[in-house]
Amino acid sequence: MSEQDQQVHLATLAERNRIAREIHDNVGHLLSRAILLLGAITVVNKDENLTPQLDMLSATLDESMAKMRSSVHDLHDDSIDLQKNFTEIIGELKNFSITTDLDIDESIPTNIKLSLIGILKEAVTNILKHSNGDSVSIILQRNYSFCTISVSDNGTLSDNAIKRINSDDYEGIGLENIKNRARSLGGDAYFYTNDGFTVFARLPYSMNEK
Repeated sequence: MSEQDQQVHLATLAERNRIAREIHDNVGHLLSRAILLLGAITVVNKDENLTPQLDMLSATLDESMAKMRSSVHDLHDDSIDLQKNFTEIIGELKNFSITTDLDIDESIPTNIKLSLIGILKEAVTNILKHSNGDSVSIILQRNYSFCTISVSDNGTLSDNAIKRINSDDYEGIGLENIKNRARSLGGDAYFYTNDGFTVFARLPYSMNEK
């Protein structure tokens, strides 16, 4: 149920951002064109009686553009609260000792946010289902061109499990989803089995939209 709710939540966020982009691209373009046309008409207008109406129309269009941008900004930015989503997912680790080092920036690209949330969710679900450890470390770091996320627990793995996880064709326990998320953005994901189990992903910004 929790996983299904998260999937629905992420789908809702993605749809809200699609709507925000369409409003910005389509309505914003039409308003910009109207403002330019009105400016041209104002320049060539020789009827002083029309000047007040043209000025009023110009002010109305400028206000409409400002409100449209504000609405798109609210719809786009409020739809994905990275801090809130991280807090909710980490909160599922109730029986673990947790240490975090999270360099969260809400201005990073939306698809990076969605991938970070998805990767963290997969890693936490994996820990809840399979780890016999009692502590988890979660680190999110970023710079101007990429960010990295690392989720580690101190659970022990059998030799057979280590071989399967490290094999090139291994699929299961959400690890393939993590790889696919990272690769779809031009990034990489790795899994380390020394001193517990670690999920590490590197996501570049260069291939992504703001």
